[in-house]
Parts: sequence; C-alpha cells; structure tokens
Amino acid sequence: MRARQYLAALAAAVMLAGCGQTGTSSSSGASSGQQALRTGLAVQSKAEDGEMHTVAAAVWLDQEGRIQRAVVDEFEGQLASGEDGKNTWPEDLRTKRQKGADYPLDKVSSIGRSWAQQADAFAEHLKGMTASQVRAVQTDEDGYARDPDLLAGCTIKIDDYREVVAAACADAMA
Repeated sequence: MRARQYLAALAAAVMLAGCGQTGTSSSSGASSGQQALRTGLAVQSKAEDGEMHTVAAAVWLDQEGRIQRAVVDEFEGQLASGEDGKNTWPEDLRTKRQKGADYPLDKVSSIGRSWAQQADAFAEHLKGMTASQVRAVQTDEDGYARDPDLLAGCTIKIDDYREVVAAACADAMA
C-alpha cells in the first residue's frame, strides 16, 4: 500500500508541476475578459504481479464542465520485495512524459509519434467534451480507440486515460 501512495503522490506532483496554465485557473475571481476555469486532478494506480501503473490527469473545464485543456501522464515500474521483506523501488522513477526520447515509442509506432505526442492527441480529441462524453469514448476489447480520427494521432491504449480524465472532470466539478 505504501508503494501505491508514494507513486500516486509522485504522479500528482509531476502533473501539477508539468501542467503550467496561463491565465486564471480558479473557479472564481476571473478578471474582465478572462473566463474562469475549473481545475481537476485525478490519479489512479494499480499493481499486478509486481508491475505498477499510475495514471494521472489534470483538466481545465469551462463553467459548463467542458474540457478546455487536459494533460495525461503515466508511471510504469516493477516493484519487488526482497527476502528481508523490504521493497525494491525501480531505479527510474520518471513518468512516460518525463522520459521523452528515453521512451522511444515513436520508433516502433505505426504512426511514428512519441508517447507524449499520442497522449496529447488524445487530450486534444477530448477538448469540448464533458465527463460523460469522455466516458463514452469507445475502445475495443484491448483498450485502443475505435474512432478513426483519434486513431490517426493516437494508437496507444486509452481506456485507463479515459477513466482518469473523467475522474479529473468530476473532481473539477465537485
């Protein structure tokens, strides 16, 4: 459990540090000419057979609850327990977005795009959607998008990202 909490906090810190937004981002107090945006953050973790996955999303919603901007990131790592019962943390604690060229998806992707470029294409696809519309984005049984327009820029699995973005929208509207 401690590992999940650590990784969730890590992902949240990364998202907050890496999602600089200009203009106002509070739900009140916008100055003349600026629209106040609601902000939301969600982090979801799961562990299976020592493999840790932590997915984080930050969203900025307009007053009607429509996404104006979204950012997603993911941490993957192996967590092992030694004979002494102590956890062994992965050496590399960077997220996929932080790894950049060190996570060379663009070299094996059928569309030649990096993980961050594909995650950004997914986020761009969500612009103008509400949480319920995000939840309705269809995937196949393996978690890949069904929408051909989305697949043109994003061939990574999106089912976990879809769920965490919807959760971030709910957080923003709470």
